[in-house]
Amino acid sequence: MKKSLLALAAISFAGAAAAQSSVTLFGIVDAAYGHVSAGGKSVNGISNSGINSSRLGFRGNEDLGGGMRANFWLEGQLQNDVGNGNATGGGLDFRRQAWVGLSGGFGEVQFGRQYTPTFWNLTIYDPFGTNGVAQSLTPSMMSNIGAGNNTNAVRASNMIHYILPAAMGGFRGQAMYSFGENTGGIKTNNYLGFRVGYGAGPLSVDYAYGKTEGATDATDTKYNNVGASFDLGMVKPMIVWAQEKTGSGARINAWELGLTAPMGQGELRAAYSRYDVKNSSNDWNKLGLGYVYNLSKRTAMYAQYARVSNKGAQIVAVSNNGLSAGAAAPGGSSTGYEFGVRHAF
Repeated sequence: MKKSLLALAAISFAGAAAAQSSVTLFGIVDAAYGHVSAGGKSVNGISNSGINSSRLGFRGNEDLGGGMRANFWLEGQLQNDVGNGNATGGGLDFRRQAWVGLSGGFGEVQFGRQYTPTFWNLTIYDPFGTNGVAQSLTPSMMSNIGAGNNTNAVRASNMIHYILPAAMGGFRGQAMYSFGENTGGIKTNNYLGFRVGYGAGPLSVDYAYGKTEGATDATDTKYNNVGASFDLGMVKPMIVWAQEKTGSGARINAWELGLTAPMGQGELRAAYSRYDVKNSSNDWNKLGLGYVYNLSKRTAMYAQYARVSNKGAQIVAVSNNGLSAGAAAPGGSSTGYEFGVRHAF
C-alpha cells in the first residue's frame, strides 16, 4: 500500500511539473528632453521612446510536455510623456503585440498581432532600432510621398506567424499572413511576408519581402530589404538596402551605413542613410549620431543628434513621439537632438 501511494504521489508530482507555467510583467519607460527645428520653426519639449519604445506588457508560457509549450504575449504602448496609453489619447491597449501560440521542435506558430518580417529586418540593422530622432530607415518610406497602403508597415493584425526552430546551424526564417477581414472578397490590408537569414559568430545577414494589398492594385505596397552586420568586437558595422514600391509605379530605394561601438560603460551609435525617389529629384539624406551610457543593467542615459538634408521639393523633417516642428522647407534641412533616460523592468 505504501509503495502504491508513493508511486501515485510521484506520478502526480511529475504531472504537475510537466504543466508548470509562468507569467512575467515587464516594461520600459523612456523619456527625453528634446529640440527639433524645421521650416524656420523650432520646438523644445519632452518626448518618449528615444532609444527604446516605452511599453507595459505581460508574457507567459506553459510546459505542455514532450517539448511543447503554450505561449502568449500582451504588450501595450505607453506615451509616458503625457500619461496616455497611446498616441490618440486613450488608455492602455495591446497594440504593440497581442498573440497566443504553440512552440516545440517544429518551431513556433503565433496567432494575433505581431511585427511584420519586413519591419523586423529594418529595425535589427538600424543602430538606433528605429527609435528616437536619430533612427535611420523609417518603417514606411512611402508615407513620405503619400503613396501606397502602409497599414502593415510595422505590425499586422489578424495574422498567422510561423518561426523556424532555433537549432538550425545559424539559419533562421519566419513567414506571416495577415487577413484584412473584409467582406465580399475585398483584399484591402491583407499582408504576406517572409524573412530568411543566417546568424552565427560575428556574421548576421537577412533578406525580407512583404506585400500589403490596397483597395486597388495601384495602391498595393511591396517591401524588399536586406541587412547585414559583422561584429568585430571594437566596432559592429551594419549595412541595409531597402525598397518600397506601389502598383502604380511609385518607388523609393534607400540604403544605410551604420555602426555601433562599445565605449566604456556605454555604446556609440552612428548611421547615414539616403532615400531616392523614383523619377524625382525630391530625395533626402539623414545623419544620426548617439551615445548610450549604462548606469546599470536596466537603466541608461543617452544623447543623440540628427540632421535631414532634403533635395528638390522634399520636406522630410526630424521628429520623435510628441515632438515635431512640422515639415521642413522644400529642399531645406531639419535638425534635432535628445537627452534622455531609459529604465527597463
